[in-house]
Amino acid sequence: MRRSGAAATALATTLLGGCYLGPLPVQYAALAVIDGRPTAVVAVCGRPTVHVDVYLDDNNTDPDLHEWSVTVTLPNTVQDVEVELLGSARPGWEITSKPHTIGSPPGGFKVTPLTSIDPGHHYKLDSSSEGPEGSMAPPVMFTTDDLSRIGAGEVLTAIDSKHSEVISRTSFVHARCGY
Repeated sequence: MRRSGAAATALATTLLGGCYLGPLPVQYAALAVIDGRPTAVVAVCGRPTVHVDVYLDDNNTDPDLHEWSVTVTLPNTVQDVEVELLGSARPGWEITSKPHTIGSPPGGFKVTPLTSIDPGHHYKLDSSSEGPEGSMAPPVMFTTDDLSRIGAGEVLTAIDSKHSEVISRTSFVHARCGY
């Protein structure tokens, strides 16, 4: 009896990696440049709120986590929403990045607000929903050099944890939400 490639892959995943065979978590945010500013375009997919995080990700010895986070409550039914990265609070926005400490020494660390996106640094953009067993969709990795690659009506989206591609904003929203 012959099995299809998909069935064999599903069986191998079950045997080697656990029991979950459902869909992987979705990365709802992509990076756009709107009016010259880095902006998250978030596919809403019927949710009443969206959460956006931007992290400094230089893999250096800085023990602090530098992040900017916001929760946006949507006023009406929209397909997508623009969230200017590091923007100030607007109606419906709650900036949630505040200085605090997570854990205690030796494994604890400080969280400090990210206040700028500067050349020479690496960043992660995330607006995914946690999947089963804590799994997360890959974030959008970017530098300021990537901003020049993004044209009008386009977004930079994650392909996997190390790669991204520029696609149309419409294609991104359709791929994430199916509309």
